[in-house]
Amino acid sequence: MWNLNNYLALYLIYSGQFLMKIFIAIFSIFCFSIAFANDIQADTDNPIIVEMPTDYLEFANVIGLLKPEEIVGLIGEPAKKLDLKMKSSNEVIASSWYYHNLNTDENGNYFPTTELDIIDGYVESVVFLNDVDENSNFEGQKFDTKNPDSLF
Repeated sequence: MWNLNNYLALYLIYSGQFLMKIFIAIFSIFCFSIAFANDIQADTDNPIIVEMPTDYLEFANVIGLLKPEEIVGLIGEPAKKLDLKMKSSNEVIASSWYYHNLNTDENGNYFPTTELDIIDGYVESVVFLNDVDENSNFEGQKFDTKNPDSLF
């Protein structure tokens, strides 16, 4: 006949197996998340784009997603670079990069100068200058860019 001790022993066996199954499930999820974490990080090594568009609207939509190193890799060094530095630390806090004949308007004509304003490692705005150069004080067509943090 079954007595209370038999029922208690049976309960402890089954509850121990249940807890062991939960522990194994949690441990498996943890191991899989670590195993696949490297695959996700490997995708960040792939560039977002391989060639910069010349159309000024497409260019303005894409350029804010890239870091300065990626920009140099795609379109080369700027013709002129102006750095804004802190007096106290001599640290560069912003840069303006100037490129010549880089982008086209809707008619296919090249803008003589394209200015990229870089703050905190990303292009904050793009200015397409027509009939002026980087030494002028005239405003051109300015576009604010989309940064990776502002996409979602």
